[in-house]
Amino acid sequence: MRDSHVEASREPVGEAVGSAMERNLVLWLTNISHAVNHFQNQMVAPLYPVIMPELGFGYAELGVLLAVQSLFGGGTQGLYGFATPFLPRTWLLGIGNVVLGLGTLATGFVSSFGGFLGTRSVASVGASAQHPVGYSLLAGYFPSARGKIIGLNSSISNVGSLLAPLTAVSMLLIMGWRQVFMIVAAMSIAMGLVYFLFRKRVDPATGQGSTSRAKLLQSKASYLRVFHNRNMIFVSLVMMVGGAGRGGGGMVAYMAVHFANDLALSTFMVGVAIAAMQLGGVAGPVGLGWLSDRTSRTGVLQASLCLSGLATMWVAFQGAFLPLLLLSLVIYGTVTRSRMTLTQALVADSLPEADRDAAFSVFFFLGFASGPVWALAVGFLMAGFGFTMAFSVLAVSYLAGMMLMLFVTDPRRTAPVQA
Repeated sequence: MRDSHVEASREPVGEAVGSAMERNLVLWLTNISHAVNHFQNQMVAPLYPVIMPELGFGYAELGVLLAVQSLFGGGTQGLYGFATPFLPRTWLLGIGNVVLGLGTLATGFVSSFGGFLGTRSVASVGASAQHPVGYSLLAGYFPSARGKIIGLNSSISNVGSLLAPLTAVSMLLIMGWRQVFMIVAAMSIAMGLVYFLFRKRVDPATGQGSTSRAKLLQSKASYLRVFHNRNMIFVSLVMMVGGAGRGGGGMVAYMAVHFANDLALSTFMVGVAIAAMQLGGVAGPVGLGWLSDRTSRTGVLQASLCLSGLATMWVAFQGAFLPLLLLSLVIYGTVTRSRMTLTQALVADSLPEADRDAAFSVFFFLGFASGPVWALAVGFLMAGFGFTMAFSVLAVSYLAGMMLMLFVTDPRRTAPVQA
């Protein structure tokens, strides 16, 4: 494959970067949206111990649920590179948030596992726009500080993840889980509508073709260049092989059920435990992203993968002793949630502005393609062998990511990105 990462230095720095006011508007609009997106997804994990008995499903069915959600969400992420020449990125983010909210609202009305599966899949499709479209938008506006800015966005999204379990279990004290879904759905719908208000100010033209055919051909050429970029493929594979730390709710759901059923924690303490993990996810991405801007991006990612494997193994064997459990979860969140930030910064560094939408679409499609497999595998491992075995396998998966990183180069060492 042709290695084209040196083209990263050729990106335009005029309209794509924008004024300071415009950049700040883009940054905080996407930050808040991402936090709301994570809140919607992460609030479900501490509710599973209550939902599963009522709807009558166990670990294996939970694995199927998470696999189908991952399939729908990950599959649609690969299409946004074709959509951006036709629709402003902010329109796509607005539509996605509205669909996420409607799927969450509908979840409150289901009465069976099949209905729950369907509504959560709709919500996953809506959530799929946030990562490839939002990060592409940020990478174009902040070319010289991608690690820090993407890390900041990831950390703020994890503030939503941090608040979600505590809010959800607190709401359970005064209402049922169905009402929780109905109430919080309004946040995503409102956030989606806000995007439409700002669409003209924050979204430069995304497609240069004069006709629909020209735009499609332009998108096709962009995807082909992405698939010929060595860094792009191997960085995507690093995301694919690691089974945990993707930033989604899959593995968190298994952890919540484990804490409730195996460690006999109360529903409130399950929320506290998940919040401890999310607390680490707030500090880790921005800290390691900042460090990667100033040192070797690949070296920081290698260290993060190594620590992620060790932290996952600790969580796998940790018992119910609360101080050590919470400490292990904070460290786990700090290092595992940083992989997403560092890999995305490498993707942005490796390709020019013209190919960035396609690059992020391909990255999230390939990186999350194994999500259904991991979700099913962990569900069946937990059902057959327990939590310790399941998460030990996840810990070992980071070793594969470390080996793949041997084929990745830091594009900034060859052609530093212009400020």
